[in-house]
Amino acid sequence: MELQGHLLYIDITQICGVGCTFCMYADKHKTGVSMKLSTLARDNLAALINAPDVKRISISGEGEPLNNAKVFHEILGLSNGGKSFEFITSGFFPHDKMAEFYETTNQIVLDNNDICNIRLSADSHHIEQVKWRAHGFSLNYLKEFRPAGLSFSFRSIDTDREFTRNYLVSELARWGILAVIEPRSTLEDILIIGEESYGVDYKNLVHPAPSTPRGYLNLYDYIKATEYKVNKRFTFGSLNQAPLANGMDLTVKPNGDVYLYGIENQRLGNIHFDSVRWEHLASHVRETPLVRALYTQPLTELLDRLDNVELVQSIVAKANNPYWLVKELSIHDGLLEQLVPA
Repeated sequence: MELQGHLLYIDITQICGVGCTFCMYADKHKTGVSMKLSTLARDNLAALINAPDVKRISISGEGEPLNNAKVFHEILGLSNGGKSFEFITSGFFPHDKMAEFYETTNQIVLDNNDICNIRLSADSHHIEQVKWRAHGFSLNYLKEFRPAGLSFSFRSIDTDREFTRNYLVSELARWGILAVIEPRSTLEDILIIGEESYGVDYKNLVHPAPSTPRGYLNLYDYIKATEYKVNKRFTFGSLNQAPLANGMDLTVKPNGDVYLYGIENQRLGNIHFDSVRWEHLASHVRETPLVRALYTQPLTELLDRLDNVELVQSIVAKANNPYWLVKELSIHDGLLEQLVPA
């Protein structure tokens, strides 16, 4: 079983004041924790980050990661160089403070010979809640200062693609930037400014409320769109374009707990108390029947095994994201295990 091109997610906070109505972590925002780095946590994260098979380190949160920017910068400092980081944010800081954040981030990644992509949420759920909008400001900052270590892209969970497209074009126009949107696929647009382009990725809204406008993909359509994007059947793990094999997809929670992304019924350790290394995680993937099945067999084929289970079909109808589906199935005793071929 080949594993290559791992993705490391580090959720650095549960604190958030944005208040998006869709958020599945809203119950944690008032009493949640933010990550602090113990000595062992630094050792573990440094080992995970600097492993040669890691393709990207994505920093986000079960809240807004700008609320723990200090630890984000500490994590950047753990790199030995040549790494690709990503920071997913609403960009809610006032513009002067956002500029300071960009300057600090750029300096750290340049010193380490790394790069960092800032992914700004650009959907109605976030935009309506954020006073200091960072989209036009950020691309104007990029044009004015040319920070060599930073790039920018956008993400949206809007069911209405036109909202995101129209918002980005009009917001950039307010900063004197002429932009056009070129649709690429169900899950991707490209924002074009002159000869430069910026990605716009669309994600499925998890558990949309009854009042949510129509337009989100059901689970099977979302999987089909993802398969088109990577040009192969969908399995769990870090998705890589064919013909590359997928890698491991690891999540570190704000309290230090470690899980394979989407398979959060199996806690694999804690960066503050355990030694966490990719080679140990690879053994877990290969030797644990459920994980091996999810990582090696197309999810739709595994679901076919439970096609006549009414409870599973009701969960599939509501959980329009494959990773969230597994979380839902894990709540019910024995359901996940039925996915594993005999």
